[in-house]
Amino acid sequence: MFWKVFDSLEDWFLVITLGLMLILNFANVVSRYCLSTSIAFTEELTTNLFVWSSFIGAAGAAKRGAHLGFDLLVNFLPAPVRRVVSALVTLLTLGMFALLFYYGIEMIQTQIMLKQETPALGWPEWIVSLALPVSSVFCFVRFAQAGWIAWKKGGAK
Repeated sequence: MFWKVFDSLEDWFLVITLGLMLILNFANVVSRYCLSTSIAFTEELTTNLFVWSSFIGAAGAAKRGAHLGFDLLVNFLPAPVRRVVSALVTLLTLGMFALLFYYGIEMIQTQIMLKQETPALGWPEWIVSLALPVSSVFCFVRFAQAGWIAWKKGGAK
């Protein structure tokens, strides 16, 4: 049940953000063509949605095993060594996402303290930056899941 909800959250979030980006960009192109002026906030909002969808999309790619990896040398190793190397890579990756989460929270705290706002929309900057710790949690979970599956299979292959 948990994984079903988690999968749905990722997938629907990506569908909604990509759909909104498509609509905003299309409206901006039509506005530029027909009215010779652009809609001011669309560029900023599209960029912010792209940041969010990129980070959450990284977790979705991990779920599908679609991240670029260099496993040519690892696959020549004996199975027990391959398993250890795979576990080490997973642990390093999880450590990186833990650091991204930690420093993402620190960045958000600073932005809240300084009351930083986005230029065009005037939204609190921390809303955009929230993508970092939220996606770090999603990526941490997905890479832990992928690492566990790789461990059970004996490492990369």
